[in-house]
Amino acid sequence: MKKTNQFMYSVLLCTALQLPIAVNTFAATPSDEYKGPPNGEIEFRVGSPKTTVIAGARVIVINPDGKILTTGLTDSTGTFRANVPFYITEWNENLKTKGIVTAIAVATGFNGQVVFIVPITNHTVQPIILQPITPNARNFPSASLGNIHQQDLRGFVAHYAEELKLKQQPAIPGDPGYLPWSPEQKKSGAAKP
Repeated sequence: MKKTNQFMYSVLLCTALQLPIAVNTFAATPSDEYKGPPNGEIEFRVGSPKTTVIAGARVIVINPDGKILTTGLTDSTGTFRANVPFYITEWNENLKTKGIVTAIAVATGFNGQVVFIVPITNHTVQPIILQPITPNARNFPSASLGNIHQQDLRGFVAHYAEELKLKQQPAIPGDPGYLPWSPEQKKSGAAKP
């Protein structure tokens, strides 16, 4: 069952980020070479479209295996801080993001919100916007993706693109430091750039 949950979470991550599916993305064991802190902190800031603060909202943090890591209520500033263990693999050691979690937020008078793929960093700030319950209307929980740094997204895409030996597209005028990946694979035997 555990491997099935890891695979499904991998599929969700790859689908959400529009990456190729890699079965063992989260099946790797944490690296013994990593010497940084064992935990990251996620600061959840819960609000609504009309107010920046919802005090007393419940935040539930879930790991990739579907188990609750921690839960708590937002304080008077609408903030809940969670210490979450890093998930280190060899390929993400140089990225800010050291794993991901899912969060659920619920509050009295509001529809729930699920935030998928919340990055674990030394200090992640993850906003969550709850929608008010509307009488005489259809009310459902909503879902969104976590606040992932653009450089980490580049790193995720690069990891899988390099694994598949994809070619890079030409440089973008005005952004010479970024070469988007092509869907074409390099010819076998071609040297790595």
